[in-house]
Amino acid sequence: MKPNTSKSGIQGEGDYDSAKKYDEQARAFAESGKVEQAAKAAAPRNAQEKEDMRRAEAEGRSHAKIDPKGSKDNGSPSRPKPVKEAPGKHPQGRNPAPEKLPGR
Repeated sequence: MKPNTSKSGIQGEGDYDSAKKYDEQARAFAESGKVEQAAKAAAPRNAQEKEDMRRAEAEGRSHAKIDPKGSKDNGSPSRPKPVKEAPGKHPQGRNPAPEKLPGR
């Protein structure tokens, strides 16, 4: 077995040191006042670049299961997932008596 050489011993999804560092840097950038400047620098410079960016975004969204607005994406090959309800919850808001099963 390979010895654990990391400082905190937690890596991958639980890499707390990296998450903390990212949060601090993101907060510092947001508070620096350079967000507007960075947004302008990332904006398309002409109509062709704008159309290329729109196409790239549409391509990326076509691979998503759900779009950011929460509706199903028409390009998704997966089946729609059933709506999950709390167990025993009746659609009209009333809870019927439990069904008696034979032999129980």
